[in-house]
Amino acid sequence: MRSFWLIPILCAAACAAPRMAARTDLAPPPTEVAPVIPVETSTAVPVTYKKEPARSRPSTGERIARRAGELVGRDSVSDIAPGYQDDCSGFVRLVYASEGIDLSRLPARSSIVQAMYIRARENGALRDGSPRPGDLVFFRNTYDRNRDGRRNDGLTHVGIVESVDDEGTVTFVHRGGSGIVRAHLNLDSPRTFLDGDETLNDVLGRKSRLSRPYLAGELFAGYASPDGLGRAAVAQARRPPRRAR
Repeated sequence: MRSFWLIPILCAAACAAPRMAARTDLAPPPTEVAPVIPVETSTAVPVTYKKEPARSRPSTGERIARRAGELVGRDSVSDIAPGYQDDCSGFVRLVYASEGIDLSRLPARSSIVQAMYIRARENGALRDGSPRPGDLVFFRNTYDRNRDGRRNDGLTHVGIVESVDDEGTVTFVHRGGSGIVRAHLNLDSPRTFLDGDETLNDVLGRKSRLSRPYLAGELFAGYASPDGLGRAAVAQARRPPRRAR
């Protein structure tokens, strides 16, 4: 009876042995080890950030020139700011006042333009050449102020230098006969109106019954730095008032 119970157990063991051996054959032999691949450590590259240069603040002259250019095309100075005379000197006073330079306190002269010129000369602000943006530019005999038919009227016109190109041609802004406009001046060719398509000198002295038209280069009188005029205005403001006698 016991022999019959042993037969199924022996058969089960015999059948299980091949399957266990099959699973064991799938495992890698203990001598095979996965190769180790060396990893090179990379050196960190320092990142440098280029620092942009700080933008310098525009100079007083550059700000004056920019303000003058913004007003080109306007018909009247008094329409921009009531209280300013609608002429070349009123335009200059208005633009310079935007930078805190008061050109209203000037000594009594034959004209405000002449008073500006004398103030600039007294304070060392005049210069004959090498103009910069924002400079005043003076002209003489642009019209017959005393109506005697002669070119003896002295300083009669003023504008503001806006820019100077590589050829030396100056672009200035002024209150002309048709409003606030740009004009040109070239002292290297003072009697030349056009050079090809480029204007070197605009007409500032109109033709009259007794005289021919005159170009800006022929009527030029000088430049004046706004820095010198600014110092003059500050010094005058700080000067104590005179005592009444």
